[in-house]
Amino acid sequence: MIRKITLLLLFFIFSIVQVQAQNPIYKTIDSLKTALKQTKVDSEKAVLLTKLSSYSEYIGPDEAINYAKKALYYAQKTNNEKQIGDTYGNLGTAYEIKSDYAHSLKNLYKALAIYESLNDIKSLTTVYNNIGLIYIDLKNYKQGLVFYNKALDLSYKFKKERNISLLLNNIGDVYLQQKEYSKALNNFYKALIINKKLDDTEGIGLNLSNIGICYINLKNYEKGIEILKKSIATYNDDTNFYNNYNTLDLGRAYYLMSLDDRYKKDQKILIDKSISLLKKTLQIFERYKSLKDIQETYFYLSKAYKLNDNYELALYSFEKYSRIKDSIFSKESEKKLSNLEFQREIDLRDKQIEIQTLRINTDSRKVYFLITIVAAVAALLCLFLFLYNSKRKNNLLLKEKNILISNINSQKDKFYSIIAHDLRGPFNGFLGLTELMAEDIDTMSNEEIKFAAVNMRSSAKNLFTLLENLLEWSRMEQDLIPFVPKEYALKSILLDSIITLQDIADKKGISITTAISYSKTIFVDKNMFQAIIRNIVMNAIKFTPKKGSIYIQEIEDVDNIIITVRDTGIGMNPKMIEDLFKLDANNNRAGTEDEPSTGLGLILCKEFIEKHKGRIWVESEEGKGSLFYIKFPNKNSKFI
Repeated sequence: MIRKITLLLLFFIFSIVQVQAQNPIYKTIDSLKTALKQTKVDSEKAVLLTKLSSYSEYIGPDEAINYAKKALYYAQKTNNEKQIGDTYGNLGTAYEIKSDYAHSLKNLYKALAIYESLNDIKSLTTVYNNIGLIYIDLKNYKQGLVFYNKALDLSYKFKKERNISLLLNNIGDVYLQQKEYSKALNNFYKALIINKKLDDTEGIGLNLSNIGICYINLKNYEKGIEILKKSIATYNDDTNFYNNYNTLDLGRAYYLMSLDDRYKKDQKILIDKSISLLKKTLQIFERYKSLKDIQETYFYLSKAYKLNDNYELALYSFEKYSRIKDSIFSKESEKKLSNLEFQREIDLRDKQIEIQTLRINTDSRKVYFLITIVAAVAALLCLFLFLYNSKRKNNLLLKEKNILISNINSQKDKFYSIIAHDLRGPFNGFLGLTELMAEDIDTMSNEEIKFAAVNMRSSAKNLFTLLENLLEWSRMEQDLIPFVPKEYALKSILLDSIITLQDIADKKGISITTAISYSKTIFVDKNMFQAIIRNIVMNAIKFTPKKGSIYIQEIEDVDNIIITVRDTGIGMNPKMIEDLFKLDANNNRAGTEDEPSTGLGLILCKEFIEKHKGRIWVESEEGKGSLFYIKFPNKNSKFI
């Protein structure tokens, strides 16, 4: 389990006041509100409102945003640059708590510009860290590490050991999420040394937890469990909320340990320990309504119950996990779509700035030409040629940038067109069925109710698949998807990709045959490769009639591995083939059993394959099936 480091909320507080217990914090907030009502001085109002807005986690982000906006008004009125920077920082923090990353980054970058102009080292360290946190939440690990390291450099420079330990822990968490365990352990151990020196109990407990997680992920279960128990002992309080994460990690460790052949003889004991710990931690997470943690706990409980042959509880736990996952997915989808629109606005603005810069450069050269024209007739000809060539290049660049802006707008329009068109169908079907059941359920037979429920489930699944593809496409467009190619056994990774599709194929009586050698390897990003294979095989199942067949094989040449997927489906005409990978073409043809299709899956496949420097193409004829070719360069290929 990769754990979010909540201790770093200490970095979010821009206020001057430091308090130790919850009651004094609320007393401080009340005293600030009283002082605000009594003062008439604008500069004092700015200070009091800024302090109030810094308590986002206690007064709620919406109230904090309200105070920060009022503080910004008075700070700008009194022209206090430091105060303006602090209010932007507090706005960024409050929006981050709401997971509104677009507005959070916008305000934090404004604060950053002010602190850099003031050379305010303490505030710069804070805002670098906060920007890094947001990029990590957005899975942009590279950019997140850039800002973490900027904050770390300043902390080392000014010997702020508390900041250093927190930032080392943050950086270690990034490497833990990327499964670079040696780098993660290096940073966690450095942070542990500092926290022991500072006698920081919570810091030590957190470092030990993360070190234990690393060893568990490295399958050194005994050492991982030992260190997690040390973390629990460090807090010296079973009711401590962080210890609940340790309990969850112990439960997960015992479950994973039971799967290892080295501990096969103790499997029953290990599973019982795992279930006991997971049930204990579930009670606390449910008390705090921590949805993501509840979801993860139910996931491992379902696995443990299944291994313990308690299939009824395994099914119950898995259903609870699935429902929570769907609920979280729905909320996160809305946030991701909002962040996508913000990112497109930033891209458009950046391109406009580039064009303006080119125009300024062109104008400056014209001025220079007018000044130097008085020099000499001989130099005039040389200068004229130079300016002519330079202007022509700039005009070409301007033309390219204008085309690029046009493409960005076109992509945005296509994106909204896909959402408007393809979401309407599943939603209309779903709403129609719910309206039917709401009005006529008392008169409907069991068969009619079952028919409506099955169709509602189908509409929901189609909607889920579409949203998943749209979000995956948008992340690909923004380069937010990690790309980590490694060498894998081709047959194994391919079979893993299509195993979930076997039930769908069986329902249509379609056979799937693979002719892949066990010795063949392929150099790819595992997640992208599996998404490619699933989409193409699913496409083949969708457009192949009942009792048909699908045949998968590999062809190898000097520099590449080519995978072919042949089906006995309905095939395509030349126009369909030409438009197959175009976003603006109408590719949503229904399957042989009226299965819905958006065409977005194949577009994702093409982009994933091109990310590998590969290529996809198809041969097909109506009524005679289709043959898809997927080409990937070999690991040592000169094309990589």
